[in-house]
Amino acid sequence: MSLASVSLSEMATAAATGPPLLPLLLWKTPPGLELILRQEGIPFETISEPHPIILHRGRFVLFDSQSEESSLGVPVGVGQVAIDIHGLRDGWAFDPFAALIDTQAGLCSWTIAGVSLTERVAVVDKGSIRRALLARLREDVTRLGGLWIRLACFPYPYRGAFNLRLDLDEPIPTDYHRFAEARRPLDDCTTHFVSTAAYGLDEAVLTDLKHVDTQSHGHFHVVYRDPASNRRNLERAHDCLIAAGFDPVGFAAPEGRWNPGLDDAIERLGYRYSSDFSIGYDDLPFFPWRGDRFSNILQVPIHPICEGLFVDAGRDDGASIAAHLVEVVRARIDQGEPAFVYGHPERRLARFPEVLAALAREIERYDLLWRTTLTEFSHWWAWRGRRRWSVTARGAGRVEVAFEDWSDSYPLTLEIVRGAHVASLPMVRPRGTLQLDGLSFERSTSRVDLSTPSLVRRPFSLKAAVRSAIDWETVTPVDELDDSSPSLLLKKTLRRVRDRWQSTG
Repeated sequence: MSLASVSLSEMATAAATGPPLLPLLLWKTPPGLELILRQEGIPFETISEPHPIILHRGRFVLFDSQSEESSLGVPVGVGQVAIDIHGLRDGWAFDPFAALIDTQAGLCSWTIAGVSLTERVAVVDKGSIRRALLARLREDVTRLGGLWIRLACFPYPYRGAFNLRLDLDEPIPTDYHRFAEARRPLDDCTTHFVSTAAYGLDEAVLTDLKHVDTQSHGHFHVVYRDPASNRRNLERAHDCLIAAGFDPVGFAAPEGRWNPGLDDAIERLGYRYSSDFSIGYDDLPFFPWRGDRFSNILQVPIHPICEGLFVDAGRDDGASIAAHLVEVVRARIDQGEPAFVYGHPERRLARFPEVLAALAREIERYDLLWRTTLTEFSHWWAWRGRRRWSVTARGAGRVEVAFEDWSDSYPLTLEIVRGAHVASLPMVRPRGTLQLDGLSFERSTSRVDLSTPSLVRRPFSLKAAVRSAIDWETVTPVDELDDSSPSLLLKKTLRRVRDRWQSTG
């Protein structure tokens, strides 16, 4: 009998005995699988020791036949089904699970509105890989008699979320205030990341920022390769924001850059999240893999194309910028994923109030759109990821959904997925029984017509290699540069020579 002819109730009835249908059990699987299952909102548990009590917690045991541990055997008990996730690698020119935890960034190019836009972003489109892998895994689970039930990406009853992220890089207060007037219709769904070297002493700007979500963009607008320099830069901004009456829990890296030392500095401050498109963009939030563990810092991806790229490419008109950002918002909402875009007030959005007006008009079209801040969304996402729950077949087309640690901090939506169709219903109690027959399914929409980037491969440049080796930048005042290592000392010396040459110019 084909899957298409098997009803959900028949699946549940056939699975009425044995371990619960969910959570999925992971035995020695790659971290990339755990990352995307957490994004998906489907319950799972990792197995470190095959104790019978632990094994009885789920019917489906996922393993990787390519791992050394799995070659010694897979712990599958009575009534359980083993699924080899190595088969999900078929058809890929690379290992998709390794790509999901890749942290490399590179210069990429998009062609939009007839112009070429370039930005340094993650070289892997992790969102597309996630969606493709999970679709195939869902087929395997349902073909073997399971159900695919997940927590929705948004609290009930929302069907989407919008945020406009603003990076405040340069000390141009007149531009900020002009921008702020145009921003008012979007105040409740904006998040501002402030460079405190730019605005840390500007009382008027800081006062206005106190009625909107405001977080850290570092002190100097630069990300260092040196971990200690990153730590000092973030701590200085943190202290400045605290002194001004803010309570920062989030960070956005200048130019979207991410590195492990920066992540360490954010963790050390006890922050909740960061938003850096050099490690991920146009994707669901995730915790980066750090080689032997997941980071404690949630990455909240955004769309990486801002108005500045258009201006830099010579397309200096608000209509083109607005059209692209509206298209992004529409596509992300249609896809059922967060629509998070970003921009800059100084010299850019202050000149293009029509961009803000277009975004405000677009989001007014949606009745069930969550107008949220990145800070609130990160809180929701972390809370969602901490839920522990199970799905157990109870016969006659019924399943019981049970939460171990019920909390009503956010109203939950359960989504039952079958092929391209989804049934959604609120979960209002810690335990409930679902009658699967008669559920109302809607066809999910996942079509996204956004331009895809291509990697820009530049010829080797000795000058660029040297600049990279010494972490060359001209943002930090030369007297504040560290010189505790040979490369840092060389950088500081060259900066002094450059400044002296320019002053005598």
